[in-house]
Amino acid sequence: MPRAPTRSRPAKSVATRIGQRGASPRTVARGETVAARAFLAEIAPEATVTHVSKRWVLVSDLQCIGPVVEDIVALCAAAGFSPRQCRLNVPVAITEALANAILQGNRNVVSRTVVVLAVVNSERMVVDVTDEGQGFDVTVEQRTPDDPDWLEREDGRGIFLMRQLMDEVVSECLEAGHLLRLILHKA
Repeated sequence: MPRAPTRSRPAKSVATRIGQRGASPRTVARGETVAARAFLAEIAPEATVTHVSKRWVLVSDLQCIGPVVEDIVALCAAAGFSPRQCRLNVPVAITEALANAILQGNRNVVSRTVVVLAVVNSERMVVDVTDEGQGFDVTVEQRTPDDPDWLEREDGRGIFLMRQLMDEVVSECLEAGHLLRLILHKA
């Protein structure tokens, strides 16, 4: 039986839950679609630009970071981002953002989740990382390699690295959590 024609959509939207047995990609549920559309309208208002969006819900486990980073790098490579951006900027900044969300925001409590929403188009990548923590103001965090205790500390480099590798890093405290937005324009 022939299929009825469907409307073409400028974006693919997929959600993945990582960290649970049997996790696999799934189509975005209706409630999630509303949030994704609002996000897309905010960061990609130009309807003529084709973009891909993907959403993940992670348990607070550092082992969940790798697959998400690989997926986002693949999206950027497919969109024509430079090899340098795909090998350095994107994986390092996103790894730092996810590690901060898991270790600092969610305090490494496995029952807490981190939600990642990535939108990539031919012009830019925007990644939102939302955790269940209280958040912080990235404008206050100003550590640099010039600080006397830089080499002695085991932490404190993530925000610095994200700022150096992304075009924009935005922090927003939400009613129930913290959002960190990473924006990178295609080189």
